[in-house]
Amino acid sequence: MTVIKYLSNPVSSLSLHFFRIGYGFATTILISRYFYFGWIHSYFIKPSFFFKHFGWEWIHPLPSAFTYVLFGILLITSFGIFLGYFLRFNLFVFTLGFTWFHFSDATIYLNHYYLISLLGFLLWLSPVSKIKIPTFRWRDWLNNAKPIPKLWLYAFRLQMGLVYFFGGIAKLQPDWLFEALPLKLWLYQSEGKFPLLDPLLGLPFTAFVFSWIGVIFDLSVPFLLCIKRFRFLAWFVVLFFHSFTAFLFPIGVFPIVMSLSSLIFFAPDWPRTLINRVLKNKILISEGSKFPSENHWNEFGIKEYVLLAYLLLQVTIPFRHILYPGQVIWTEEAIKFSWQVMVADKVGTAVFFLQNKQIDPKEILTDYQYRMMTIQPEHILQFARYLQKQEYKLTGIKDTPVYVQSHVSINGKPARPLFSPNEDLTKIKINFSPLQGLIR
Repeated sequence: MTVIKYLSNPVSSLSLHFFRIGYGFATTILISRYFYFGWIHSYFIKPSFFFKHFGWEWIHPLPSAFTYVLFGILLITSFGIFLGYFLRFNLFVFTLGFTWFHFSDATIYLNHYYLISLLGFLLWLSPVSKIKIPTFRWRDWLNNAKPIPKLWLYAFRLQMGLVYFFGGIAKLQPDWLFEALPLKLWLYQSEGKFPLLDPLLGLPFTAFVFSWIGVIFDLSVPFLLCIKRFRFLAWFVVLFFHSFTAFLFPIGVFPIVMSLSSLIFFAPDWPRTLINRVLKNKILISEGSKFPSENHWNEFGIKEYVLLAYLLLQVTIPFRHILYPGQVIWTEEAIKFSWQVMVADKVGTAVFFLQNKQIDPKEILTDYQYRMMTIQPEHILQFARYLQKQEYKLTGIKDTPVYVQSHVSINGKPARPLFSPNEDLTKIKINFSPLQGLIR
């Protein structure tokens, strides 16, 4: 019970309140980008076929009009999260709707989309979702925010730390460490973004330096952020790192999410301390903001136990790829939901054959879907089954064999096939077992 008592000790909720504000800000930008760039139509209305996550096949895109309604709701609720109005309701609706949209087609999976769903769930589950203090009523926000059990603060820190840590673990591979791949390719492709630095970025030595810096950064920064002595310097490095990568690579709102979220590692009441220093106004520290120091272990309830179970899953799920043979960045088995962030550059081609007919998937899929399908074995199998079903509708012939000629290049190396051209893809089952027929 000693651990439970310690985790039940009350701390200021101000840091978590700011975390919620940053979350609402980042998600509002993300959803706005879908409207601005026309991605709603490109990803959810234009395609005639959608790929699925195993176990989540029951999630389908909504009809066209309802898809726009969904994104309208997401925009309103994300902004509501930022403002702090109807917080619990907005967090529930946004998290559910956002998870539905990015699970509708597995090809649009991104690590930071997964993170946004997880953080939305955590915020909804946390005590902060019940505190009704609008963001811009900052005096009330600073003085009347209720304390929360220390466990919740640690939970958000652990969640953010795992993203960095497992991202660093994923880079401990020969290509990244000893060949500076794929960073060498990406730096070459980014030529022109920093004209003054192009001569330096083009050097092979630079790619090696950046590769090792990336590993060291990911593996060390969550621990340095936990140490008060190094915290501010580590956060400054976080800002520089994410700002630099945002300019070099098209990674969306990921840098914003990570930069703002890293503030959760500072002292629980850092917003009050910062404003007091800026305004020189000690009155902001009111009696209402103080709380007793004794343990509140009796307040450790069902939600806290649910949180502990959730954290245990988050620690163990990223390791599941070790149960599968072969290199995870090649097989793609268990690569999702494991924080394998930007660890490989893959390009591929695929042509399918059935009933002596050659089918070019480019004629059926969008360009983005085609690029994602050609490099992911499970998606190739899903598309093969789709072609088999379409053949049955056209000819009435059941169980038509489907074959593929696929070639994938990883990190600029010579292309290799994912499956034998003589392998009937429709006979390969998709489940938790390693994929049969996959050339490893």
